[in-house]
Amino acid sequence: MNRTSVLLAVFLILALSCVALAQEEEEPGDVLEIVLRGGVGLPMGGITDWQTGADLSGPENIVDRAPKTGWDIGLDIGYFLNPKLIVGFNFTYTEFSIDADLVEDHHHRLFTPSIYGKYYFEGETNLVPYIKANVGLENAKFSSFVENPDGRNYRELSYDPALTFGLGVGIFYYTADYSGVFIEANYRTAMTEDAECEYFDKSYTFGENIGVLQIDLGIRLLVGSGD
Repeated sequence: MNRTSVLLAVFLILALSCVALAQEEEEPGDVLEIVLRGGVGLPMGGITDWQTGADLSGPENIVDRAPKTGWDIGLDIGYFLNPKLIVGFNFTYTEFSIDADLVEDHHHRLFTPSIYGKYYFEGETNLVPYIKANVGLENAKFSSFVENPDGRNYRELSYDPALTFGLGVGIFYYTADYSGVFIEANYRTAMTEDAECEYFDKSYTFGENIGVLQIDLGIRLLVGSGD
């Protein structure tokens, strides 16, 4: 099964699950959530020893380009299927620093659009725990060793998009009837091992799957009436 088929299958499963859950309760009407978030991005898995993403010709060219602790910002826009269940679209930008002095202004970057489902365990208090799942496309732009016609150098290469999916948990606190703050932990992984980039007629393979742990704080606004 190719990458596109896997992505479509995951989207379909998520959509069917949301419809099934939505049928358990009456829909509250057109209600949206708008979420702004930001926090710490921690690289996980194989990319913690990632070096260049290129096929090096000798050990003298191996330089530690592993991503270090970074930061992320994001936006979620979701639609209430029922008072507890939301589906929507989100976008996350993640930037990692690099512990290397070759190019001072280089970073590793991730651009991640996805769809998400979120379930809130609403109760009698203002504190509301929730769980979250998302699936989308990871677009990696990583500082990589390349071979230029005039010599070897490093460039921030944009690799092919890859399937990404994640799970998260959080706690939301109502500060008003239609707004509040939250803290959230979300782990996502991306199938970037075979992602490629073409640069000066040479193909570079990413070589590792990306893992990221996000710990975010944010605000949540509710639009419309849930009555």
